[in-house]
Amino acid sequence: MVDMYEGERDAAQIARQIFADSIIWDTHAGVACRPTLDLGFVSRWRQGGASFVGLNVGWDALPWQESLKCAAHYRRWLELHSDQYVLVDRFADVERAKRDGKLAVALDLEGADALNDNIEMIGLYHRLGVRQMNLAYNKNNAFAGGCTDEEDIPLTALGREAIAEMNRVGMVVDCTHTGYRSSMEIMEISKTPVIFTHSNPRALWDHERNLRDDQIKACARTGGVVGVNGVSKYLARDEDCTPETVINHIDYVASLVGVDHVGIGLDAVLDPDEMPNLVKEFPNIWPASEASQWDYGSWSFIVPEQLGSIAEGLLLRQYSEADVKKIMGENFARVAAAVWM
Repeated sequence: MVDMYEGERDAAQIARQIFADSIIWDTHAGVACRPTLDLGFVSRWRQGGASFVGLNVGWDALPWQESLKCAAHYRRWLELHSDQYVLVDRFADVERAKRDGKLAVALDLEGADALNDNIEMIGLYHRLGVRQMNLAYNKNNAFAGGCTDEEDIPLTALGREAIAEMNRVGMVVDCTHTGYRSSMEIMEISKTPVIFTHSNPRALWDHERNLRDDQIKACARTGGVVGVNGVSKYLARDEDCTPETVINHIDYVASLVGVDHVGIGLDAVLDPDEMPNLVKEFPNIWPASEASQWDYGSWSFIVPEQLGSIAEGLLLRQYSEADVKKIMGENFARVAAAVWM
């Protein structure tokens, strides 16, 4: 086979041009939600060349009141720093941010406990800037099953109502952290494309947080996208948390369902103490194997500054420039443009 690119220098130059011309989309960053958090760390996504990043304002370990406080705080913080960031309400805001050299930011929820069992809260969060949500975070709740719970429960009646309401208001349905049965039912009933914001194929790394092949195929049938994450625990051995390993997971999804259905959701945690502290603070949220056997300090992450290395690696593996643009942002942008109102 004749190489499409002469070497690393050629790939790096082409990757830089892709970043300059295209929307680069990291659909989910790992954030410890706090209503007093200084979001200045988001500048690292700008520095890494991203056009868009999603920030979670809540997860099922928090009381619903805290998620509301976080959403209000994040929105205000971003508005006060509008010289650098654009808070996304519509897809056109992402395009405007790209033109203006700013970073587009949307909010998301990891688990529907933030709704206080009331689907009317979905519209309120949407007005605050939440543009995607999954129904459960690892453990079962009133809406859906979690991917690490002992019992794989189906989607509940309340969960079905929540999906219909998300479809109505224009909020993207996410199935990351969601149990197998619930995720498959969600992908059957949603009237809009369903995504996995930060999930990897289980065929490459057998962890309950990762996806079976039929989940990946079901996602593609909805027109959705699987966002490959850069978290060591869900990629491979800790020492293999590299852009090359991320590309291996991208390769697998692209080979299984096509390049139109894979993207990036790094789930990057920038503070090295954050994950160990979260696992200690909320041990019931994590699988027993993680809480009891894993060294709290052994988490590692692909960070935003490595987005360019992922693009270069894809080019060196003979992905075309058009396909690299899809993986690095266009696929998730397509879903957002179709769903957001």
